Amino acid sequence: MAIHTFITRVQLQGAQPTDLEKLDIEMERESFKRVNTSRSKGGKYPVGPTEYNLHGNISLLDVNGAVSRAANRTGKKYSFTVIREKRTPLL
Repeated sequence: MAIHTFITRVQLQGAQPTDLEKLDIEMERESFKRVNTSRSKGGKYPVGPTEYNLHGNISLLDVNGAVSRAANRTGKKYSFTVIREKRTPLL
């Protein structure tokens, strides 16, 4: 199995800043790295989906499970999208 990069966007419904902080912690526990780390003025989390990357020798099914576990631990309803990045060689 090859090393893959997965791009994941997670949206928590009705999330407060503390919920998004918890999501960051839980996603990190599942080995994801946050992509959009910039915060608006005052250090607040941006509105909308939060993006994470995961690199590894892992299947798409396993990535979906990891995202579900992390988002579920926030106690909020959630939705997510996972994309496996495909790199093509330069010609």
